[in-house]
Amino acid sequence: MPARACSGIRNDNTPGALVKIATLPIADPQWRDFVFSHPDAGPFHLPEWASVVADTYRFDPFVLALRDTDGELLGGLPVVSVPTPRGGRRWVALPFTDYCQMLVRCDADAATIAEAVCTHALQGPIRELELRCGFPELDRAYTFPAGYHSVIKLSEDPRDLHPNKVHRNLRNRAIRQGIRVSFGTSASDVASYYRLHTLTRRRLGVPVQPRRFFQLIADRLIAHGNGFVATAHLEDEVLAAGLYLSHGTTLVAKFAASDPAHRNNGGGYLVDWEVMSRACGEGYTVLDLGRSDLDADGLRVYKKGWGAAETPLTYTRISQHAPSDKRPSVGDLPKRIIRNSPTWVCRLLGETLYRWTA
Repeated sequence: MPARACSGIRNDNTPGALVKIATLPIADPQWRDFVFSHPDAGPFHLPEWASVVADTYRFDPFVLALRDTDGELLGGLPVVSVPTPRGGRRWVALPFTDYCQMLVRCDADAATIAEAVCTHALQGPIRELELRCGFPELDRAYTFPAGYHSVIKLSEDPRDLHPNKVHRNLRNRAIRQGIRVSFGTSASDVASYYRLHTLTRRRLGVPVQPRRFFQLIADRLIAHGNGFVATAHLEDEVLAAGLYLSHGTTLVAKFAASDPAHRNNGGGYLVDWEVMSRACGEGYTVLDLGRSDLDADGLRVYKKGWGAAETPLTYTRISQHAPSDKRPSVGDLPKRIIRNSPTWVCRLLGETLYRWTA
């Protein structure tokens, strides 16, 4: 029987056994079993997600595993090793992932585990270990605000959902126009979403993730029951869509896009509503709406309109030296250049730049 697991790290004074750090292959069966036994593991802990990120951008994935002196797995997290523009490497857990906390057993000691992770990272040849989560306060573990994290707690009854009046009106407008939402898990469903994704990113002036990224998501996650695409359409015309990832009772709204020519018909609102309603009936208890940047006021208002609870999101960098507050970002490119470029240029920029801004 798998050891009982829980999220987070306990903060108590119980002496803990000496923690040993080991790196495991990302597909190691012991890590997979641990993830599937853990009640708070989400889709980003699955080996398939790390492999999608790694194989798209030519990174090296592995599991940073925590063991006791008997060799039992106390916890761990998926990591990829990424190159830096100035040479050397960083460990990131995980790139292109809004939130991915360390998974540990309930009987693991907080201080022991935190010290072991820091020591391992600082003694290695890497420049830093970046965690997409908070961390206990330790020397050379630098936390910083990354935005806001929005989550909707779900019940079995969609009537317990309480969107605000604006959201309800736009959802109802879509229904009156005859817009309908379908759910799919095929490669063609993902390809249909990707077309809208490319148009949306171009409109926003942001480089587009490679097509291969979404093909691997389709092959390794969605095709195996860990996600789906929800598409709003009016007859044969696709208006908006969302790509969702899932594991256990957690559903993550990973990507959303719409046709710029049909942005005001409420199709995106109807997608969100239908997904929430369906999630209630299928036993999901958490709908994770992901991260909002610190200055993304409009997105934060939109998520709150669905009844999402918002909390500050903190990331951590473990490094010998205080890291720079500002890292290169694809958002640093002039948006007007992307908006006025052909879609193939937007994709090429994404192919080139996302590898160096992980």
